[in-house]
Amino acid sequence: MSIPITTLSPSEISYIQTSLADPIQPIRSDSRGLFDSREIQISYGIFPHANGSAKLKFGNTEIIAGIKLEVVDSKLKSSEKYPGNESWRCKVEVDITPQSFPSASPNSLSSLSTYLSSIIQSNFVENLKPFEIIKNQKYFQPNLHLTLLSFDGNLLNGLILSSRLAFSDLKLPKIKVISWTGEENIQDGIIGKGDLSGIKAAISQKKGGNKNKNKLLTKGSEDWDLDLSGSDNGLTYMKNRKNLPVVVTLNLVPNSDNIFIDATAQEESACPSKIHLFFNSTTTEEEEEIKLSGIRLEGGQSIDKSRIGGLLEKGFEIAKDMITEMNNSLPQ
Repeated sequence: MSIPITTLSPSEISYIQTSLADPIQPIRSDSRGLFDSREIQISYGIFPHANGSAKLKFGNTEIIAGIKLEVVDSKLKSSEKYPGNESWRCKVEVDITPQSFPSASPNSLSSLSTYLSSIIQSNFVENLKPFEIIKNQKYFQPNLHLTLLSFDGNLLNGLILSSRLAFSDLKLPKIKVISWTGEENIQDGIIGKGDLSGIKAAISQKKGGNKNKNKLLTKGSEDWDLDLSGSDNGLTYMKNRKNLPVVVTLNLVPNSDNIFIDATAQEESACPSKIHLFFNSTTTEEEEEIKLSGIRLEGGQSIDKSRIGGLLEKGFEIAKDMITEMNNSLPQ
């Protein structure tokens, strides 16, 4: 599905394409170079009652993102049968406001929301690790809500980046696992005299020799509670924030080898073909390794196979700079 585009006249389309295709000195309406982004404004913690939130603005594209955590039970059978549908997986909802695309119908906006949610689900959420409470039993499930307030191009980049920012701001409750085990004597039919309130104790008969004839093995199944110790109010940032995914969108200029990034709405209208490159990063003691995790081509323009290597190389370069810049501004 294509994103609603700004309507331009044939002469406007020709002017933008010719200006971007110039082999010596390509020109953009805002005087940026082909690989220059617009100024990015980032705000963290914009929703006080969310577990993580952020606001992103570049040009006139503005997006807010919020995460709310929910405690869910693990569904092992479903996880094994349908990988990727585990109960702890993040849920994504994208809200496209009418003012973002004034000329689009409600049905078109709803379809666009579903389409974008599925892309984020498959290219961002799939790379998130589970937030375990009790392994194979309970998890924190994040619910990610993204709202597009205004649009001026580069939408998918903005949504993925907003998702990354919200998860960078995500604070998980610190928890402590509670379990209990021990032996109790039987006295006048009473099993154990201790206070086990708050613990789901499972009591089973321990069978064996005469030594244990009048004893029971008492085991408390694992439970959990919030850990409010320390000066951090019982909250901690998620691990591996620096390894969250990013996307690089390379816009293709028709009838030219030129490419550019961070397209405005008018530039996307004149040059609708683009390639989305999704990247993951892993950090080791020695270096940070960036890996390509997905490719998505939009628009009708074909790409000669001789160009693929150069496009990937440029994408890696931009992704590395983007990850470094984002990691340098993580909330503390």
